[in-house]
Amino acid sequence: MKKVINNLNDLKEIISSSSISETVNSYILASNPICFDGKDNIIYELRKSLSDHFDVHLKNIEIVGSGKIGISLNPSPKRYGKKFDKDSDIDLVIVSSELFDIAWHELIKKEDKLFGEEEKMTSCYKDIPMGIISPNKLPIKMEFSEKWWDIFESLSSNTKFESRKIRGRLFKDWWFVEKYYSIQLANLSR
Repeated sequence: MKKVINNLNDLKEIISSSSISETVNSYILASNPICFDGKDNIIYELRKSLSDHFDVHLKNIEIVGSGKIGISLNPSPKRYGKKFDKDSDIDLVIVSSELFDIAWHELIKKEDKLFGEEEKMTSCYKDIPMGIISPNKLPIKMEFSEKWWDIFESLSSNTKFESRKIRGRLFKDWWFVEKYYSIQLANLSR
């Protein structure tokens, strides 16, 4: 039986008794989320909404973060190690090489038309080689950004999902997801 994670020390203990890769795969990518009181039907509906919107298989959408493991891995001082509570948001990863390429190609094509958003573009360009697109870093004048935020804002205002802020990152493939969370856990284990 898997150990329950109540705080950062619990997570450090798990990391010390297994590899970081095992911890990421067992706790962040494979376990059941704790959000929505673990109600499978609500979790399914959330994933299905995103699957239908982006035409991505359900298996390529995963809840992560505090909604998954019970504590936040967000490195900001206010959030790091914070227990999941009524004010916590729901973070997801969407894994799709096709969507990733669509966003990346649109960014390249519109690069010269995105005046005033150079800082966001630079930030986004830094993540691309890591196989990550954080839509909050994409210029808002992109069609991809509009499509992304339309569904996430709609889900966030839905009482079925407790009107929680729902956000996501786009990854090119599962190896990049594992690496991203492995880096976060490696920083924790130092």
